Amino acid sequence: MHPKVVANALCALLAATGLAMLVPAAYSAAVRDGYLFYFLLPALAGGAAGMLGFFATRQTRPYVSIRDVFLIVSLGWIGVGAAGSLPYALSGFMHPVDAFFEAMAGFTTTGASTVAVPEETAPSILFWRSLTQWFGGIGIVVLFVAVAPLVGFGATQLYTAEHTSPVPERLTPRIRDTAKVLAYIYLGLTAGGVVALSLAGMSLFDAVNHALTTVATGGFSTRSDSIAAFDSWAVELAIVAGMVLSGTNFALYFQVAQGRFGRAILNHEYRAYLGIMLAGTLIVTAALFAFDYRDSISQSFREALFQSASLLTGTAFTTADWNAWDPLSQGLLMLFMGIGGCAGSTSGGIKVVRAVFLVRNAAQDMLRMVHPQAVTPMKLGDRTVPERFRVAFLGFFFVYIATLVTGTLLMTLEGIELSAAFGSVYGSLNITGTALGPVGDAEFYAALSAPAKLLLTFFMLLGRLELFTVLVILTPVFWRN
Repeated sequence: MHPKVVANALCALLAATGLAMLVPAAYSAAVRDGYLFYFLLPALAGGAAGMLGFFATRQTRPYVSIRDVFLIVSLGWIGVGAAGSLPYALSGFMHPVDAFFEAMAGFTTTGASTVAVPEETAPSILFWRSLTQWFGGIGIVVLFVAVAPLVGFGATQLYTAEHTSPVPERLTPRIRDTAKVLAYIYLGLTAGGVVALSLAGMSLFDAVNHALTTVATGGFSTRSDSIAAFDSWAVELAIVAGMVLSGTNFALYFQVAQGRFGRAILNHEYRAYLGIMLAGTLIVTAALFAFDYRDSISQSFREALFQSASLLTGTAFTTADWNAWDPLSQGLLMLFMGIGGCAGSTSGGIKVVRAVFLVRNAAQDMLRMVHPQAVTPMKLGDRTVPERFRVAFLGFFFVYIATLVTGTLLMTLEGIELSAAFGSVYGSLNITGTALGPVGDAEFYAALSAPAKLLLTFFMLLGRLELFTVLVILTPVFWRN
């Protein structure tokens, strides 16, 4: 363990968070909503303290161990969440615990919120909520590696710990260049979202905020009724396109840019991802129409397409009250939340590649029961999955289920009804922030006790960093020399 190295990285992240707050501070000054001071004070204090700490702990050729990396990533996320909560708390807009919950929901792109009426909230606060999701979507640490050449230490390890792909694929020989490629793709998707939503009829403020939270698959909205408030097929199509693109492995965009379009489009996980979304949309459309929840097949398709894309990618925007839908549609959408988008995307869930693997592994096990001597290597597309990945995938799924069960039981200790306890943990662990029943409503989260809110922020962190990065810190072996 190297405390000075960890402190150096955390100070750099604090400085970056402080500098990020200058953006909503400038916007607050422009619109004169009275929140300038509440952004400016933590921005200057955090930026100054972070920079002083960074240079005070800087080393010429530091050694970074794998344990340092896990601490940097986990504590870094908690640190930026705490720093990002200051504008909410200092302004009196939220209680400190609610402020931390809101900030962590933003940076982890969970989308759970205690803000019941965004229309009555200061524009700069709404803008900061959207920015926290935008920064969290690509990953604070990855962005930091991309834009801070001074911090070259442990870049490969840092990227591996933060990046959400279960089968890592480096895009360029240098890890810093890889992070830059991801940042450029992310910026391009964001800019495209702003243009598309503006052309679809949104105001510039709404277009910017929703583009930020769409590309992050975060789901914060400037409206109480989410996307339903706009009642526009054009807006919904633009956001569906943004969610689908953001739920795709970003490495595929790099392949397309290099002219390897065929390789990208034939990617096994990508095809499974689109297949799941298409099949889900058609089934939900048929169910909605058959159970007479909608007046026409076109309306059924419109709502089914949007909610399928929204919940599969973990964005959790809404255009309809899916709690009122038939049980088949509800169950399918809940399943989508657990699956999530592609590895290497901003989505949550276990990821499509793991879901495909689990299905194939089960099929292989049944085959071996009939043919015990058969040699059946696991393949995903044209890649043979090494045995260590097979073990890792199964281990991840076991820990995912165990964490979900444990979290549900812990939430019931707070007096929360079982289905709501499960839904809140399920929504947090899959970083969607919503589920059946009251879960997802601002009133539900606002009414939770402080311990329950802090517990859910822990599960948000677990979901964002895919369990092991955080859980390994809680094991005795991690702290043993």
